[in-house]
Amino acid sequence: MEHKFLRLFKDGVWTGREDRMIRIDGEEHDMDVYAKKHGIVLPDSKGGKKPKKEINIDEQEESYGDMEEKIDEGDSSVD
Repeated sequence: MEHKFLRLFKDGVWTGREDRMIRIDGEEHDMDVYAKKHGIVLPDSKGGKKPKKEINIDEQEESYGDMEEKIDEGDSSVD
C-alpha cells in the first residue's frame, strides 16, 4: 500500500510542509514519528539504505594469482 504522503517526495526530497506534519484520518501527525511507528522507510531517511560493501580489487587479483600460472611451465617435455 502506497501512503499518500509519500507522493510529496520528489527525487528523494520532501516538498510538503516545512514542519513535516501530515494529516491522516483528520488528525495531524509528525511524519517522521508516524513513519517510524508504522515501519515506513522514508526516501530521505539516513538509515533506510544499507551501505554497499566495497571490494578491494587489488586484494582479489592477488588471491587468484596462482590460477594465472601455466601448468606446463616447469615441464620440459611440452613445447
